[in-house]
Amino acid sequence: MEYKMKDLGYPRTPTSAKYRVEMPDGSLWEVPVQVIADSRDEHYSDEGEDTIGFIRGDGLGKFEIQDWAGNNMNWSDVKQYATQVFPAPKKIDWNDGWANGEHTVVGEI
Repeated sequence: MEYKMKDLGYPRTPTSAKYRVEMPDGSLWEVPVQVIADSRDEHYSDEGEDTIGFIRGDGLGKFEIQDWAGNNMNWSDVKQYATQVFPAPKKIDWNDGWANGEHTVVGEI
C-alpha cells in the first residue's frame, strides 16, 4: 500500500527515503521513512515538529528515525506499508524484528 504524508495542519518536509529492517529470519523489509516521521511529528505537533526538515538542517540526526521507530512504534503500525525486498526463509517474531532487527535509512532524507 502506498503511503501519503499526513496533513498535520502545518508545513513539513516530505521524504521518499525508505527504512530498511532485517528481521530475525534474515528477510529484509522497507517502510517509507515518512510513516515514521509522521508518527513522530504527530506526537510533537504542538511544537510544530518537522523531523525530516530538522534532519536535513542538522537539528536532528538520522538516528532519530531509528530511535523513534524502535522505541515508539510496533510492526503493526507499519506493516501495511512494508515491502519485502528479500524473502523470509523461516517464521519470525515481527515485533521483535521491528524493534531489534538491523535498521538502515535508505535514500536521501
